[in-house]
Order: sequence, then C-alpha cells, then structure tokens
Amino acid sequence: MLRRLFSLFTYCALIGLGVSLGSALLSRDCFALDGSTRYDTIVVLSGSLGDHGALGPDTAMRTDAAIDLFERGLAPHLHMTGGVSENRVHTAAAIQMAARAEAAGVPASAITVEDNSRSTLQNARNSAPFIQDSEDVLLVSDGYHLWRAALSFAWAGVPVEGVCKSSTLRPDGVEMSARLVVREALAFWFNLGRATVWSAADLIGATPQLGGAFLH
Repeated sequence: MLRRLFSLFTYCALIGLGVSLGSALLSRDCFALDGSTRYDTIVVLSGSLGDHGALGPDTAMRTDAAIDLFERGLAPHLHMTGGVSENRVHTAAAIQMAARAEAAGVPASAITVEDNSRSTLQNARNSAPFIQDSEDVLLVSDGYHLWRAALSFAWAGVPVEGVCKSSTLRPDGVEMSARLVVREALAFWFNLGRATVWSAADLIGATPQLGGAFLH
C-alpha cells in the first residue's frame, strides 16, 4: 500500500514538473511575437512583491513585456490583475502595474485593474467580468507559470487565445527559478483540487460555505 502511494506521489510530482518545465521552455517569448496575430486584451498576471510592497523583478518584467506588446499594436487593452500579499499593507500589485504602464505612455483609458486576487485562480475568476467582451485574450506571465494560468482562466470561462512569457527563468537567479519550478509543480495539483471542489460546490450552491479565502 505504501509503495503504491509512493508511486502515485512520484507520478504526480513528475507530471507537475513536466507541466512546469514545459511551460517555461516551450511557451513563446513575448518579445518574439511578430504581431501577425492581434488580440482584444492582454492580461498581465502579477508575480512577487518586494519587502516594502514594491513590484518584484518578475512582476516588473511581466508589466514591461505587456507594455512592449501594447506599443507594437498587438492589443488595444491591458488588464492588470493582482492584489496584496497576505498580512501586508501596501498598494495592490495591479495598481502599481497600471501606474508603471501609464508612466511608460499607455493611456489610462486602455488599462483595467483587478486588485483583489491573491492566487492564480482568483486572478482568473476576478478578471472575468473585466474582459467578458474580449474574444481573444493573450496572457503574459513568467514561463513556468503560463500553462497553469491558461488552465485557470479556461476554468473561469475566459477565452485564452494565446500565452507568452516575459522570461524563461526568474530575473533574480537560477536558484530562485529552480525553487519556483518545483513550487509550480505542486501548485498545479493544488489548483486542480481547489478548482474541482469549487466547481462541485457551485453546482449545489455551496460556494458561500467555502468562502472566498478558499481560492487564495
């Protein structure tokens, strides 16, 4: 019995690592997109925040990649999604991302902000009302995160037409990249479990009992 459980855990871990590494290595680079495909909205998912609440290097790179895509005319609309870190008081990531885009010349009228999410599932679910009229959505995030993000948005009913990575590895080092690839492998199954439970609860009207924190 223990051997079977260990084998199951090993298989799940390998699948999770495959998804994470495949996402990092096989996803298209945002700066390599040639503009032959146009999108209605570019959705930018927040990443880390620094100790004092400023954008982490990964979140800044995601935002800058989206700004470049906007400037090259790949979409007329940027949607920033990301809230605050747990137990921290600072400006939400999405608000800072929008400010960075505006400082780079993107009109405020071309940006929408979702600033209450603290997980990828919440990014997707909370962003859906903002982009419900968008038929073609492009997701921007780090490479290792993209496939899970795309699955999360599909779960939330958002039509994802494409994804692109702001970077293959984390800009703050290979060690951090390795740690996050492993974390992403676990997060894949964690997300799948939570999404399944939430969807089942939604069928019987029991999501209020789960509470919004269930998707954090």
